[in-house]
Amino acid sequence: MIEHYEDTKRNTFFSQLINLKQKGSMVENIEDFQKLNTRVNDILEEHMIDVLIGTLKDNIQHKVHLWELDSLEKAFRLARKIERKIMATRKPTTHNYKDGSVVAPSLP
Repeated sequence: MIEHYEDTKRNTFFSQLINLKQKGSMVENIEDFQKLNTRVNDILEEHMIDVLIGTLKDNIQHKVHLWELDSLEKAFRLARKIERKIMATRKPTTHNYKDGSVVAPSLP
């Protein structure tokens, strides 16, 4: 009975892990992933890398998936690096909304 309960509990954590989706920053996603990952045993690291990749935002997920990663730590580092690069290359979209119309940002 206890063994069945432990299996059910472990499966619940694994289910939560594979259904995890990145909503915030990469750092927050890694923290959420690791909280659940510590409660799941007997999963090969290569499978956990695939699970991690599945939790990422699409634009990060596709780039991380291109690499042959052999550890979760490398996957974490690569995903953070890709996120930083994406954030650095985004063009600032600063529009001031006034009276329902869009006003272009003023130049200094």
